[in-house]
Amino acid sequence: MRHEMISFASAAVILLFFLWRVRRGYACGMMQEIANILSGVVALVCVVLIFFAISSARGKSMHVLAACIVALILLGICFKICSLIFRPLLAVDKICIVGGINKFLGAVLGAVEALLLAFLLIKTLEYFGIFVF
Repeated sequence: MRHEMISFASAAVILLFFLWRVRRGYACGMMQEIANILSGVVALVCVVLIFFAISSARGKSMHVLAACIVALILLGICFKICSLIFRPLLAVDKICIVGGINKFLGAVLGAVEALLLAFLLIKTLEYFGIFVF
């Protein structure tokens, strides 16, 4: 009985997350969703590189520290180039025909993102021995 309630609650949370991401994807559009996902991935990589830099500085491993700093600088340059590329693509959303397609594809991308994140969450919980389903 308790396991069924936990499964039902988990499914309800995943469904609400799915609906939220689809609605948000429709509101933003596909290009903005891609820009948001890209910035999230860049932020995650930056955090990992900073942790590597801190641990290598504490371990007196200067070649790893230098590599992390160079990688952070290159990542910043690449992110700036990507933001310059996405700026005109985001302006295309103002066109009436393209705007509707962009919003629909944004909803689809939001659904794919929600399903992928739910899958990763379930696999992570299973890895740690917390069985949800």
